Formats: sequence, C-alpha cells, structure tokens
Amino acid sequence: MLDLNSSSVLTLILVVLIAKTVITSIGKPTLLNKCWNLYSVVASRAGKPQFVELAKKRQELVQINKERKSISAQDQYAKWTKLNRSFDKLSAEVKTLADQVSTEKATVNKVVNGAVTLLTVAPIWFCRVWYRKTVLFHFPSGYFPGVMEWFLALPFTVKGGVGLTVWMFAVNSVLSSIVFLALYLVEPAVQKPDKAASTKSQ
Repeated sequence: MLDLNSSSVLTLILVVLIAKTVITSIGKPTLLNKCWNLYSVVASRAGKPQFVELAKKRQELVQINKERKSISAQDQYAKWTKLNRSFDKLSAEVKTLADQVSTEKATVNKVVNGAVTLLTVAPIWFCRVWYRKTVLFHFPSGYFPGVMEWFLALPFTVKGGVGLTVWMFAVNSVLSSIVFLALYLVEPAVQKPDKAASTKSQ
C-alpha cells in the first residue's frame, strides 16, 4: 500500500501542494467561516434543536422590537412595559443559545483545522520521510554540469536523478507565480497620476 511508484508519488505531492496553495490563497479564516456557514445551513435544515430554536427566538426578538418601537411608552405604558420585559427575557435566551452555538462553532473549526492538516501537511511530511530516496525523474549522466546534478539530487537522491525535495521546490515556485499572476489580474487598476495635479502640488 505504501510502496508507491515514482509517478504516483509525484502526482500525490502535486495534488497536495495545489490544495495547500488554494487554501493559503483563500485564507484559513475565510475557509473556516465558509465551512461554519455551510454547517449552520445544513444543521438548521436538518432540524438541529439549538439552531432551529435560535433562529426562532431571533425572529421573535425582531418582531417584539418592531412592535415596541411602534408604540409610545407614555401613551401605552402598560403594553410597552410588557413588551420590554418580553424583549429582555428573549434577549437573555438568545444570548444563552448563541453561547451554546458558539461552543459548537469552536468544535467545527477544530475539526476543519484537523482535516486541513491531515490533507495538506501530513502527506507532505510523510512523503518527505518515507519516499526521501525515491527518484522521481532520471536524466542521462553528464546531461547537466556536475554541480547542477549534485543540486538536483539533494538531499537523499542518487546523482543522476531528481528527488522529492527538488520537485516540491519546483512545484511551489510555479504555484506561487500562478497565484501572483492571478491576484495581479483581479486587483483593481491603479489610477494613473494626473500630471497637471502633480505639477500644481509642487
């Protein structure tokens, strides 16, 4: 099972590094928020009590607040006081439910963090140890200068081959360039300086 051939190791590391680059580009906080939002929607539709109750209480709170603001405290003091008490009671219940949901959010974030580590960090370190001597590419002897052949074989591969460390370095360099170009294309254009305004300021 663990005895993968060179092409399989090469492909595995390529996929893992692409996934890692995508997650880094998105940003872990953004990813955690998206996962939590998705979990909240699924949990609400599945009828999970805390989420259903919280949504219901929040809706009631909004309704009571609207009604409370629509009447005069002086003209309808008794009704306004009753609504105010209901609002305070509901606010406390919403806070309690929100705290419970917040605890669940911490658990979801922990699971997502663990999954990201398991999918992007663990395979890289495992391959670095287990396949450190695996030759991913071969090239004819004397094809490159001796120093370059020595560099491409770093740190554990035999001379005349390319190992995992150099392959990862090359893939990361290419992916970094692609991300840089992609971000450059989506960044808003910088306004061209106004020559007349620049002259006036001087």
